[in-house]
Amino acid sequence: MKWHYDVNAAEPIIRDLRVYAAADLNVGQAVACGPTATAANQGGVIAADPVVLDNIVGVLNETIEWAAASDSSVTATGQDIYGKVIINPGAVYLAQYSQLAADDVPDTAGDATGKSVTVTQIEDHEGCWAYITNVASSTAGYGNLFKVGATTNTTVLTAVTDYDDNLLANAATDTVIVIHQPYGADIAGGSVNLATGGVNLQGYTAAQATGAATVLEVYIASKDRPMEALRAAKHSGSNYRNEAPQFFGDIWFSEHMLATGGTTNTRVIT
Repeated sequence: MKWHYDVNAAEPIIRDLRVYAAADLNVGQAVACGPTATAANQGGVIAADPVVLDNIVGVLNETIEWAAASDSSVTATGQDIYGKVIINPGAVYLAQYSQLAADDVPDTAGDATGKSVTVTQIEDHEGCWAYITNVASSTAGYGNLFKVGATTNTTVLTAVTDYDDNLLANAATDTVIVIHQPYGADIAGGSVNLATGGVNLQGYTAAQATGAATVLEVYIASKDRPMEALRAAKHSGSNYRNEAPQFFGDIWFSEHMLATGGTTNTRVIT
């Protein structure tokens, strides 16, 4: 993820912070305060758990290639490693949605019209977007994109009816990104998970998202299309396989150490 803007119109505030990990840390990776009982984490930051996102300090603005000599075994000697971290509590970061099959949800029943997908969800997600991804098993409805206008028992996602006319038939072998609705939440804190590595976004899956973050806006972009906010009248109900688009979300961390003191924001939509 990368800096996009600040809700308070602030410029990026970048600080050199002591970082600790047992592996490389990547530019755009969320970092957090670690457990206070762990001496190696005192006064520094560690990689944030992508499905928890608590006690967030910020996002790395550089890649840290970790050396074994700087691991926890020598922390007590003062061999510290520092990294540049954006620490704004009001920062909004632009993160790309992962299209890996492991981060998507399978379509379990085909639809000849392409106007619905059958997936396993924990909550009703009207207002989200469904996009059929390009993975090895996804050949039927690949490229279909629609805004979800209705859900049936948290299983069938149906396109908004005014914008659903140019979709291809989909199949049970397809996989789907369920893209967040702006300001949506299933649990306190916003319920947004990052993909493995803490850089990219993961869409809603069969398991309830538990990351304390909120998506404020969602976007589409491709080589043929500048990035633009998803809107039903412009983007829903069409097939985009020839563009192979990417999707992005503006993400704000609701449990930032400098904003809420590490206490989860209670914003929930049910």
